Amino acid sequence: MRFILSVDSYLCGDKIIAIAKKTGAEAIHPGYGFLSENAGFAAACEKAKIIFIGPTPAAILAMGSKSQAKEIMTKAKVPCTPGYHGERQDIDFLLQEAKKIGFPVLIKAAMGGGGKGMRRVDEAKHFKEALESAQREALSSFGDKRVLLEKYVLHPRHIEIQVMADNHNNAIYLFERDCSIQRRHQKIIEEAPGLGISNNLRRKMGETAVTAAKTIGYRGAGTIEFLLDSNNQFYFMEMNTRLQVEHPVTEMITGFDLVAWQLRIAYGEPLAYQQKNLKWHGHAIEVRLYAEDTQNDFLPATGTIHYLSSPTINKHIRIDSGIQEKDNINSYYDPMMAKLIVHAETRLDAITELKNALQELHVIGVKNNRAFLQKLIALDDFIDGKINTSFIEEHAIVLKAVMNTDRDPILCAAALYLILDSSQNTAGSEDVFSPWTEPDGFRLQLPYQRCLHFKYGDENYAVTVMYRGYSGGSRTAPTAYTLQIKDKAYSINIHEKTGPSLRFAMNDSIQTMQIIQYYQQLWIICDGIEYALQSIESLHTDYVEHEQRGHLTAPMPGAIVAVHVKAGDTVQKDDCLVVMEAMKMEHSIYAPQAGIVREVFYTAGDRVDEGAELLAFD
Repeated sequence: MRFILSVDSYLCGDKIIAIAKKTGAEAIHPGYGFLSENAGFAAACEKAKIIFIGPTPAAILAMGSKSQAKEIMTKAKVPCTPGYHGERQDIDFLLQEAKKIGFPVLIKAAMGGGGKGMRRVDEAKHFKEALESAQREALSSFGDKRVLLEKYVLHPRHIEIQVMADNHNNAIYLFERDCSIQRRHQKIIEEAPGLGISNNLRRKMGETAVTAAKTIGYRGAGTIEFLLDSNNQFYFMEMNTRLQVEHPVTEMITGFDLVAWQLRIAYGEPLAYQQKNLKWHGHAIEVRLYAEDTQNDFLPATGTIHYLSSPTINKHIRIDSGIQEKDNINSYYDPMMAKLIVHAETRLDAITELKNALQELHVIGVKNNRAFLQKLIALDDFIDGKINTSFIEEHAIVLKAVMNTDRDPILCAAALYLILDSSQNTAGSEDVFSPWTEPDGFRLQLPYQRCLHFKYGDENYAVTVMYRGYSGGSRTAPTAYTLQIKDKAYSINIHEKTGPSLRFAMNDSIQTMQIIQYYQQLWIICDGIEYALQSIESLHTDYVEHEQRGHLTAPMPGAIVAVHVKAGDTVQKDDCLVVMEAMKMEHSIYAPQAGIVREVFYTAGDRVDEGAELLAFD
């Protein structure tokens, strides 16, 4: 199967306009995807006499090119980071410009956003590879491979200002958002207002943002993004000429519906508020729920959602979600599944609300970053507000550490679930006197005993289940078992099993868990933490590892965008061999050691499944 670019599918503006005309729609709200910053689409809407709910095509063009935006902002005396923003794009020239700027430098897609087409380069020897990768990703996502170069500011905070402007030359700012917690140059936590932002700094940044918006004759909702260094000096990064993914935190602290504001402005109404009338209240935090493998460089993940639970919505909690049970998460779209937003009187109270909400939020069947977010917001440095754009890298060891937990309650829950589920499946007779309807483990002359086998983490376990009848001898009392795991025996009394929920006493400890099963896979939810096990028919000690020596396999389903080697090539350790793309992000596969390529199995454009063997070498 050949890879279909996003510009050939859901970014087809002409099809959307055709649907709008067919249905009689008077206006189109482009959301906050790439079409919302597509000047051609906005112009096409105007030509079709359909209102584009957003800025003019001219304003999108002015800020859509990061190079042009830097020039405009520099003329407007908006502080900008040093860099190269010109049209010349040949590799040797850009490398010389990078050396003039001084490493580390940041390569950014000139027409991009959302972290796509962005690469940090620390040394000149890695520049060419990073540039080519950024260009491919930019072309795939935005249809334009031009890039710009910027000086990489070490350990800054990412502060953005929400602006609103109407068609009557009025513009205001709705305070700031701190978006410093990022991975792969993409935000995963945003909060408002920014911690430690003084009123004077807030005013300066806000007025600068309004100046930037007025300079290009802006209308509607937009965001001016700044880097803030340790000396409280801020630098213009870019303007997003659209509604942002993180706009809910601004809505939570102001009480305003920003989408409603967009609609009113598009209708021609003037802004209903002046800057002096605007106030904010409390603190709001948003976390993004991504389908990704946090233990494997945050690579996008795919799969089917077998179970979904969400916290109860109230005045403190909001969820913006695009998923439901049985949905299939594929590799064609962005991996963000939902946003969880909380609001409270103080930042510490908001963090507490967020901790509680994340304990109730579960997506089973697709690898995701929920547990990673739980660990992140529990870090002392996060709670103390000691954050910057390198926060995740600086705390990587702690964030990726595997939790030490008592495995036995989890194994007991899995075994009990399978035993009880098996008993319930046999209890289908209408004959109330039938012995087959009784989940009592009856055996003629022999005690009921069964051995179940599980793979948990990297180890295999046997759980022996022995039926002990009803505790106290009464059929109304809990069913009793003895479970043996290695040299430990546990006395178990079943209190309740309803659907996926299981409540039981383990020795003298009450355990309440939820168990979700999909074929041989089991997920145990205990105290808000998910544990994955695999039920296996027999215990083996010689499991074959997923990646065999001498072979390289695809770490995710996706498309091959570049193959840098051919059969017979000699490669060195860490040479880039293959580049894949999934969910609009690129992933390079490097040689784990020096060797000779024996065979290459795919070419650019091929789609591959997770685990597919890409090449072999000796």
